[in-house]
Amino acid sequence: MKTSPVQKSERIVTLDIVRGVALLGILFANMSFFKSPVYQMQSLPGQISAFTDPFDEWTAFFIDVFVVGKFYPMFSLLFGLGFYLFYERLKHKELPAKKIYIRRLIFLIILGLAHLVFIWSGDILHTYAVTGFFLLFFVRRKAKTLLYWGISLITVSAVVFFLLTTAGGFVISLKSGTALELEATNLVQAAHAIYSSGTYGEILSFRLTEEVIYIIINIFFTVPNILGIFLLGMYIGRRNLIQQPINHLPFWKKLQLISFIIGGPLAILYACLQHGFFDLPYWLASGIAEGLNIFAGPLLMLFYVASAVLWLRRPHRTRLFQPIASVGKMALTNYLCQSLIGVFIFYGFGLGFYGTVGPTAGALLTILIYSLQTVGSVLWLKYFNQGPLEKAWRIWTYR
Repeated sequence: MKTSPVQKSERIVTLDIVRGVALLGILFANMSFFKSPVYQMQSLPGQISAFTDPFDEWTAFFIDVFVVGKFYPMFSLLFGLGFYLFYERLKHKELPAKKIYIRRLIFLIILGLAHLVFIWSGDILHTYAVTGFFLLFFVRRKAKTLLYWGISLITVSAVVFFLLTTAGGFVISLKSGTALELEATNLVQAAHAIYSSGTYGEILSFRLTEEVIYIIINIFFTVPNILGIFLLGMYIGRRNLIQQPINHLPFWKKLQLISFIIGGPLAILYACLQHGFFDLPYWLASGIAEGLNIFAGPLLMLFYVASAVLWLRRPHRTRLFQPIASVGKMALTNYLCQSLIGVFIFYGFGLGFYGTVGPTAGALLTILIYSLQTVGSVLWLKYFNQGPLEKAWRIWTYR
């Protein structure tokens, strides 16, 4: 039998809609990294919340509660689920599933590294590709095994992130009033100057030395957490929970309730810690917050997914979200386009708005960009079956 990509009749529209929503959340979360030196500010002591405008403060708080740490897990869950559906479809057709899947990952890691090095430092694709190789160790595991491993990896990651962030924050706090604090301050100022008015070459050089190298090293800490969420996606696929949601309504209703009851308060607590609502040393508050959000993010994400599955089980509701589904069908193309648009708006070789946009204006800009992407995706899919990068990925994968 010939290899072939997923046909229209085989697509699960709910997944396209959820993927489209995930792209909106990712753009909301990434906006602060596009417009300000978040990476460099992490080396400054006392950085919890520095907004003076109340609108900006509450916008940032809202994004921390409902967005930060919730939509990359959603993308991760969909990746794990997509892996299961992709692999099983190839096995059903008696095709070399492992070989084809590895080809698919190689394309993703090349694209991700190119994105990371030449466009923007916030790439997640290379991390997904590296983590994706570990899924091959779980293809024959039972559903319960996938669930136990997923929960265990997320739990361990939460503890590790808490310890690392707390220890790192404490060390940074010792810089206060020293030459090291002056050096960190100078680095933040240099980032502002270079990103807002530098040429492409100057920005690339700065990113390679001050961001990219650390992001590549950080992959050793992020893979276990992402793998855990991948496995939750595989678990959903293995149990046919998304393929036949009508047969599993009690599961989705129970998941919706539990994830909201636990994930909602934890997400609020995370945001309160991030914004200094408690009388704690900033390094301790930040450490607790980061570890806590490893749990809170995926839990609230599961509430979003369960709510989408339950609400979209009616065909007429699904039709209402077809424009969002179009964004999701072109997820890879739209994800890369968000980076291109972001660096053009904020960096010196583009419009140069770096460091001048607050959270509220950033949120409005996010909505505008996503609206344009939605219109663009609908128009593109009127004439083509796939986005341009999805087409290239297909050609590479199926030769």
